[in-house]
Amino acid sequence: MKKVIIIIVLVLATAGAIVYFVTKPPPDPEISYYVPGDHFVTNIKDSARLLKVTIVLELSTPYPEETTKYFTEHNHILRDVILFTLRGKNEEELRNDGIQDMLRVEIVNNLKTTRQLEQNELDYIQTIYFNDYVIQ
Repeated sequence: MKKVIIIIVLVLATAGAIVYFVTKPPPDPEISYYVPGDHFVTNIKDSARLLKVTIVLELSTPYPEETTKYFTEHNHILRDVILFTLRGKNEEELRNDGIQDMLRVEIVNNLKTTRQLEQNELDYIQTIYFNDYVIQ
């Protein structure tokens, strides 16, 4: 009976040590930035004008290098979602005072609901910034 108890204790101690040393918590998230291309130029819905914007994604991720690599590999999908979000706006909407804040929320939501991308990577997107916003 003593041998069985000793074996059980050794197995539990070994399992506990494995769990402790192998499963480390992820590091604290870092703020990093990803630029999905130089700029976006698109037609404005129901208008002869063009919209040109430069966008930067703010990420909060414990793995900035891996997240940036993933976004770089899937940049064409990110750009597609952003472009079609912008293209869906008419000139009146784009000239609205609060449009940049509305676009920030809408673009982030559209990116996070894209089925072609891994959801856990998209959860790292915190917000977007506009470096340029020009209607011509």
